[in-house]
Amino acid sequence: MKILLIEDHKMVATSLKMSLETDESISVDIVNNARDLSINESIFNYDLLLIDINLTGIEGTINGLDVAEELINKYEDLKIVILTAYKLDFYIKRAKRIGCKGFISKEEETSKLIEDIKSIALKGKVIFPEENHMLEPLTQSEIHIVKLYSNGLSRKELAKALNTNVRSLAVSLSRIYQKLGVRNYQEMIDKVRELGYVDSF
Repeated sequence: MKILLIEDHKMVATSLKMSLETDESISVDIVNNARDLSINESIFNYDLLLIDINLTGIEGTINGLDVAEELINKYEDLKIVILTAYKLDFYIKRAKRIGCKGFISKEEETSKLIEDIKSIALKGKVIFPEENHMLEPLTQSEIHIVKLYSNGLSRKELAKALNTNVRSLAVSLSRIYQKLGVRNYQEMIDKVRELGYVDSF
């Protein structure tokens, strides 16, 4: 089974390739820059395309879902799976809508990852995670807030670090809690770790 992996981080791509190729039936080719991808019928040499969501190119960050949509619009029979650390409803729903066949976490155990990929490529299954009931992804500034907050800062310390006041910070946190569907600090920390916004430790 031939897989094309579109992943901009070379070390991550190489690690994924090595993990997948522990199954002798799998061969993986890598494209590190989405702009180098040739969108023509040679793409059908692959049984499956694995595409990361955040792809960095010469012109800045490229949304892997945009790449997937362009490919599917031209070749609707392609089997494309989104491979990412972000388990967001916003992304999952779009991946379903544009015709992707799966949405898989990079944190999956190798055996489970191989099992899911084979099920999609060879058995025609469609695999998506359960929705997290998150309305929309956090903005970059909101991600910055939760990363600082997860380090154990008090609200006063966090406001100072962000060069704002506690009242403005409370408004921002309220919006973040609403997006994440949580009610308190600990629920927020658990959720942002689950969704891949901050590292688990």
